[in-house]
Parts: sequence; C-alpha cells; structure tokens
Amino acid sequence: MAAIDIGTTFSGYAFSFRHEYLADHLRISTNLWPHNNGMSMKAPTSILLNPDGSVKAFGYEAIKHYGDLAEYDQHKDHYFFNKFKMNLYQQGVSQL
Repeated sequence: MAAIDIGTTFSGYAFSFRHEYLADHLRISTNLWPHNNGMSMKAPTSILLNPDGSVKAFGYEAIKHYGDLAEYDQHKDHYFFNKFKMNLYQQGVSQL
C-alpha cells in the first residue's frame, strides 16, 4: 500500500509492504527529507525541472538548486514550480 499527499505547502508519502502490513498493521514507512533545521516527513511542494523538462529536484533540494542557479543567473532555462497543488486542482488532476 502507498499514500501520496500533495499538499498546498508541503508534500509527503508513506508506504507499507504487504508482508509487513500483514505482520503489523501499524508498520508504515515514510521518507525523511533533510533540510537546514534537521529532518522532516514532508517536503515543500516545490519542483525544479531541467531545460528538457526532466526532474532535477523536488522539495528542499529544488528550492536550494533553484536559488543556486539564480545566484549565478543560470536559472532562466529551468522551470521552478512552488506550492503548485491548487494549479493541479484547477486543471482537474485531483479527479484522477
């Protein structure tokens, strides 16, 4: 089983393998996202795409990489989206 939470500000995911769930219904795994203040089970709803549209980074890493690119004026060909959930909702993606 898996769950994905695309939040307005932060996003995260959790999962459990079938054999683990059958042994213990409360055994749930999630990712810990490193950031300046430690670790978090959720990351900012931010994504950075390369000029070709492939994913460069998500969450805290996307914000950092985009800032680094902008500092050296190398960001113009990249695509950075922050707090994009409501844009997905308006496009009907939430109905999937």
